[in-house]
Amino acid sequence: MSSPSLVAIEARVPRGEMSEQRTPQAPEWVHLLARITRRFHPKGTDRVVRMLYPPGNARPIRSVVDYDDGLLFHCDTQSFLEWYIFFYGAFRPEVSKLINRMLRPGQVALDIGANVGMHSVIMANRVGPTGHVVVFEPDPHPMGRLRRNLTLNGIDWVTTVEAAVSARSEMRNFYLHDDSIGNFANASLVAANVGKDTPSVQMPVVAIDEWLAQNPLPRVDLIKLLAQGEEYNALLGMRGLIERDRPKIFFLYEPSYWHRQDLELMDAVNFFKAYGYSVQEVEFRARREVVGEIDKGQVFLATP
Repeated sequence: MSSPSLVAIEARVPRGEMSEQRTPQAPEWVHLLARITRRFHPKGTDRVVRMLYPPGNARPIRSVVDYDDGLLFHCDTQSFLEWYIFFYGAFRPEVSKLINRMLRPGQVALDIGANVGMHSVIMANRVGPTGHVVVFEPDPHPMGRLRRNLTLNGIDWVTTVEAAVSARSEMRNFYLHDDSIGNFANASLVAANVGKDTPSVQMPVVAIDEWLAQNPLPRVDLIKLLAQGEEYNALLGMRGLIERDRPKIFFLYEPSYWHRQDLELMDAVNFFKAYGYSVQEVEFRARREVVGEIDKGQVFLATP
């Protein structure tokens, strides 16, 4: 990775500690609690933390924290995802571990539905300046924070694309995240997925095969696909890439989102089977192949 920016150098602290740009209203005990929970969080910890200092708290903490493998990360506890990173040091940690294990310097990765970049910066850190990462994030709020996290770490080998991903390239209504529930990750092409009426904007939607035809990459080695219910459609739009490059693909299955389109997990399993892939559970238990429906929403891994 290239030398960190001046901001990152000034913010760096001993490994495992948090460098904090504290708001005057932030209670000191919350910072102390986070120092503890980032190291130790036995079963039941999350319930206590949510009771003491829930996501979206009226007195948010805005900090820079130590992140994965020497990285730094902006956290704003008004956002559930960043609240989680602030207290536990990671979001979907098993996915992060596998990305670290699978990517190598010089490789190429796509982060689809990148949010604030919690996995984008890990991907970029692993592939290094000889590699490349392309991120797709349609919501302008998390995209802005993603770019700040890239700058914070001196990463300039990431292409950011402010667009949604689906089966074909077009303009569609995009329903912005619901500020009232402290979740900046729930914007969607489907209004019902957001949870209530929210403002919508016209948003470019791209099919990956069509985007790559105009923006060629040497190859794609790994994809993370978290698209608020649009995952299966996004897969349909990258069939050429899958057949050509055989990338490893992480994808989110959220039953309620998929069921609104009459889709189930086995639709994805059968899609991948046609390309000689298997699909494994990886997020909440030891890695094993999926052979039937699973009710719990989670990230799965498809490998050739």
